[in-house]
This record gives sequence, structure tokens and C-alpha cells, in this order.
Amino acid sequence: MASCPLCAQRKGKRACPAKGVAICAQCCGSKRRVEIACPPDCVYLTGAHAGSWEGRETERRRDILRVATHIQPLSEGQRQLFFLALVGIHGIHSERRELDDRLLGQAVSALRKTVETRSRGLVYEHSPDDVRAQGLVQQLKGLFEAKDEQGQPTSPDDRDLLPVLAALDGAIAQTRQENAGATAFLETVARLAGQMGAAPAAASKPLIVAP
Repeated sequence: MASCPLCAQRKGKRACPAKGVAICAQCCGSKRRVEIACPPDCVYLTGAHAGSWEGRETERRRDILRVATHIQPLSEGQRQLFFLALVGIHGIHSERRELDDRLLGQAVSALRKTVETRSRGLVYEHSPDDVRAQGLVQQLKGLFEAKDEQGQPTSPDDRDLLPVLAALDGAIAQTRQENAGATAFLETVARLAGQMGAAPAAASKPLIVAP
């Protein structure tokens, strides 16, 4: 087996479509979309290969930067809700593989505007421009809804929900401006969820939150 041409240290075990040769797993993880112009259909960008930071310090730092600025103003409880929302989004993505950052951004933005309007005493459901994102809005709403011990529906107070949605909206918009790929933010979500030990089956369940 030939050595990885990028580091010349480890064995090349992953067929890299961008380089046209086999490279090692560590170079694949640390150099993807940084030094390697990965095509969007590369099998190593999603799934189990995307859910870890092992040997990928550059991606770890980039993932943290993509959310750090936006969660800084949040309270501890709001931050917990933010990361639980990421777990839920990861679960949705595992069921809807056609989902990309643009559709997710439209859905989050529409839900944020709806909550913002409601906080001003008006009831109006904002809709995303792309019809494919409309069902996603309902799925996102479901992440923040649960039932109490009496079986009554409950959800976070809008004063907590609105800043969390604004943080999500901002993080998605910032990541899209990087032009790092159609699912760059969703890949970050997968790695963050992986660090929290989230399995897609569990992540698709509604978040249990206190009003």
C-alpha cells in the first residue's frame, strides 16, 4: 500500500476524489475543504466520518468558531437549548438527506420571525420562500414542544426561544458566507452532536424543555 502523498508518513487508505489518489484518514480529516477542494458528493463528508474531530484540529476550531460568537450573549439555559436544538437538527438531517444549509436557514429564519412577531403580541406564521422548507419549519417547531406530566403541551418561553433561534439563524448565515459547501453547517452540527454522544434516532425526538 502506497504512502499518503500529502504527508508521506502514513498509508493512503481513503480514495480521495479531489486528489485522484488514496490519502490517509488523518489528512482527509484535517485538510478537507482547507487544503483539499472536496466535491460535495464525497462519501467522507457525511455520516460516521463527519461525526468526529479525531485528528481534525482545524475542523474542531472552525466548528467552534461557527457557533461561539452567536451563543456568547445567551444565558446558560438558552445555551443548553441551543445545543439541544443542534441535536434535533442532526436527527432531522438523518431522515432528510436532501436537506442543505440554505433550506435549513430559510426554515430557521421563518420560525424566528414568527416567534419575534408573536412576542410583539401579533399572531402571524411566516413562511420560507422555498416550499420545500415549509415542512421543515413544522419539524423545527416540534423540537421545542413537549408534554408535561399531566400531558399538557409545553414549550420554552419566547424570551428564551427567540434568542436561541436568532443564534441559530446567525450561525447558519455566517457559515453559508464561507462558501464551504452546501451542507457545511449541517456537517458542523453532525460533529457537535457526535461530541455530545447523540444518536440520530434519539435526536429526532422532541426536546423536553421547561416553560
